[in-house]
Amino acid sequence: MEPSVQLTALSKVFPAGGMSGKDLFQTTGQTADAGDKIAVDAVSLTLRSGDRIGIVGRNGAGKSTLLQMMAGLSSPTSGTISIVGKVTAVMTLGVGLREELTGRENIYVDGEIQGRRRQEIDAVIDEVIAFADLGEFIEYPVRTYSTGMKARLAFSMISHIEPEILIIDEALSVGDANFSAKATARIKQICARGKIVIIVSHSMQSVRDICNRCLWMENGRVIRDGAPDEVTSAYIDAVRSADEAQLEARFRRLVGTRSFMPGWAIERAEAFQPGTDEPRSLLHAGMAVRFALSAITPRRDSPARLRVRITRLDGLLVFDQSFDANQYRLDDGRIGLEIGMQHLSLGAAVYRMDVSLEAGQVPGAERSSMLEVFAPDPPSGGKPMLLYPVSAISVPCSSVPGNP
Repeated sequence: MEPSVQLTALSKVFPAGGMSGKDLFQTTGQTADAGDKIAVDAVSLTLRSGDRIGIVGRNGAGKSTLLQMMAGLSSPTSGTISIVGKVTAVMTLGVGLREELTGRENIYVDGEIQGRRRQEIDAVIDEVIAFADLGEFIEYPVRTYSTGMKARLAFSMISHIEPEILIIDEALSVGDANFSAKATARIKQICARGKIVIIVSHSMQSVRDICNRCLWMENGRVIRDGAPDEVTSAYIDAVRSADEAQLEARFRRLVGTRSFMPGWAIERAEAFQPGTDEPRSLLHAGMAVRFALSAITPRRDSPARLRVRITRLDGLLVFDQSFDANQYRLDDGRIGLEIGMQHLSLGAAVYRMDVSLEAGQVPGAERSSMLEVFAPDPPSGGKPMLLYPVSAISVPCSSVPGNP
C-alpha cells in the first residue's frame, strides 16, 4: 500500500495553567483560555506518495509542533491524523547517536531500532558508509566526530534504510556543499520510489531545490500551499515588509534630517535594489544596491563635501567615504550622487547610514536612516562583517528627489 498522510482540522494547544488542552480547545472556532498558546490551529492536509513537501514560516509559527504530531511524538488537542506507512522522524540530525559506539556500530543499532533485520542492514551498510564519506572515522567512536560528521552519518543512516515517510526538522545543513547536493539528490530518489518526505527549513533555497510542494505557516495555520518558488517568494516578501515596518518603528528616534546652516539640506538618502522602484530599508545581501543622495547649498560654488558612513549598530564602522560635492552638481544647482555596489557584501545585521554635508570641518546638514541587511543562507561559524570583498563606485545622479 502506498504511503499517505491525512490531517483533518488538527489543532494543538499548550495551556498556560497546565490543564489538558482537550478541556480547553475542542473544535475549530472555539477560543482557548487567556494565556494559552494555540500552536497549531485547525490544519487540514493531504500528502500522497512522491510528495516532497517543505514547510516554511517564522519561529513559533507551529511548524515543529505539526511535525511532532505527525511523528507521534505529541498528541493533538483536537482533530485527526491518519497515516499509512512507517514514519521516520529526525528532529535534529545527529541527536540519538550512541557516543561510545563507532559509526559502523551505530548503523547496525539504528537499523535494528527501525525494525530492520541484520541481513537487511548488511545489504546496505557499504552504501551508507560510502555516502557518509567519513573515511577511517567510520571505525572511530562517534564522540570523536564533529557536528557536521555526526549529521552526515545520521542522514546517511536514515536515508538508506528505506524510510516510507521521512520527516526532517531543521536538519538540512548536513555538511559541506558537495554533501548537501548529495543529500538533496538522495531525498529526490526516495520520493521517486513513491515515498513521502516532509521538511521544515529556514533555507528557502533548500526548499526550492528539494521540494515539489511548499506550505507557509503563520500563527499555527497554513496560509499558503503551492509551488515552492511561488510560496517561498511570497513568504520572503511578507517577512521583508513586516521587518521593514518593525525596523522603522524600532529606530525612529535614530533617523531624521537636521540642518545646521541656513540653506544647507540633505534632501534624499535612499537605497534601491533590483525588482522595485521603491526605496528599501531591508536589503538582500549579495544583490546589487545603489544609494541615491541629493543635497542643496545656498550657492553653486559653496565649498562642500558629502560624507557617507555606514555603521553597524554595535558601533562597527563598515563604510566611510567623502566626495567633493561640486563634482556632482546638477543643472539646477542641486548636488546629486549615486553610490553603486554590484554585490552588497555587508553581513546580516542592522546598520545606520549617516550622510553629512560639510563645509570644511563644519557640518551644514545631516541625514540618518536605518538599514537592515539579510542573507537567506548566511555562512555558519560566526557573524561576518562582510560576506566577501566589497567594491563601490560613485557617479553623478541623473535625477532629483521623487524620480529614482
